Amino acid sequence: MKKEIGGFAVPKAGHDRGKLYVIVGYEEGKFLLADGRLKTMETPRKKQRKHLDFLKAEDDLKKLFSEGERSVRNEEIKRAIKLHAARVHIKQEVTDVQE
Repeated sequence: MKKEIGGFAVPKAGHDRGKLYVIVGYEEGKFLLADGRLKTMETPRKKQRKHLDFLKAEDDLKKLFSEGERSVRNEEIKRAIKLHAARVHIKQEVTDVQE
């Protein structure tokens, strides 16, 4: 489970379906998710593996979690989510134009 920490996950169901989160930990058989805004590092959302879709993470975000020298701040999580969403949006626009 340690390899997923620092990655991105999107819930498949519930009121937060489709929202992008960062995996910040694993506890009692559930993944701990944070968005840096409503669900912070201090109060993460808990979700089971079967309720999540996993996305590829950026290496720099995973590196922050694996180093362990300092704790990851909520601002860094918000920024990572914003950058990932922008990259995905740009890729979708490019494929739409080619079709």
